[in-house]
Amino acid sequence: MLRFTICFILQGDKILLLNREKPAWMGRWNGVGGKIEPGETPQESILREIREETDLTLEEVSYKGIVTWSGEGVEQGGMHLFLAYLPEDYIYETPKKIREGILDWKSLDWVLDPRNEGVASNIPYFLPVMLQEKGLYDHHCRFEQGCMTGYEKRPLKSVEISSALPRKLGSA
Repeated sequence: MLRFTICFILQGDKILLLNREKPAWMGRWNGVGGKIEPGETPQESILREIREETDLTLEEVSYKGIVTWSGEGVEQGGMHLFLAYLPEDYIYETPKKIREGILDWKSLDWVLDPRNEGVASNIPYFLPVMLQEKGLYDHHCRFEQGCMTGYEKRPLKSVEISSALPRKLGSA
């Protein structure tokens, strides 16, 4: 069972990212999220994490699948993947210092630029799929000694999807 959630919050052609001050991805820009607490569904978890990390109270997020990882020197794991949108006229001022790091708006072009080494290395692989495709996927990333060495997009089956969302951590 996956223990983490992550959300990418968009507003027009920009995305709200967190430059993390702690591992994993320390010093890199990434989405907002964290651990699923006992008794929470993944959706409840991400709405809480968004509220705690950004002070935004969102009513809705879209489930976009999962990101999983494995490899030498890496504990196998994964996270539920979400996407949220803020209205164009909503003002959310950044940069904003929070406990986990710094929140700031970044352009999608900047985030997805192949020369960009400032974002978590797996984002350029799964973010375009999240934004352009309707399907739900397991975005599996392979790492060796902390470096990403491979990516595979695997369609999620309806059984995997239905079992992922309603379950609460710690329940059978």
